[in-house]
Amino acid sequence: MKKHITNKIEQSTIEINKKKYNSYFDESVKAYMIVKLKFYMMCIFSLGLAYPWALCMKYKAKYHHTVICGKRLKFIGNPLDLAHHWFWWWLLCIITIGIYALFLHVRMEKWTIANVIFEEAE
Repeated sequence: MKKHITNKIEQSTIEINKKKYNSYFDESVKAYMIVKLKFYMMCIFSLGLAYPWALCMKYKAKYHHTVICGKRLKFIGNPLDLAHHWFWWWLLCIITIGIYALFLHVRMEKWTIANVIFEEAE
């Protein structure tokens, strides 16, 4: 029984899928913390106005270090495009007295995924 539990602990799905599908995330903790710190500093010092730029910076770092089935991802989103969308999304939230906010997460996910490609796709 103990050996079975030890094998489960040793064989994490992270390692299994990395070997099986060649899918992994290769950013170091230090680099990740630096990106997070830059993200928060940009948001705080700009009073949230630079949020689209900070978010695009964060996504570029995240997707640059993500490999799916041996292919590295790349984020190609434009912060000005995101700012444009944010303006309209929040305007719709005001007009609909907050009802449109229920759709914001899905809209943001659609925008993000629409701007992620495989690195060699260019």
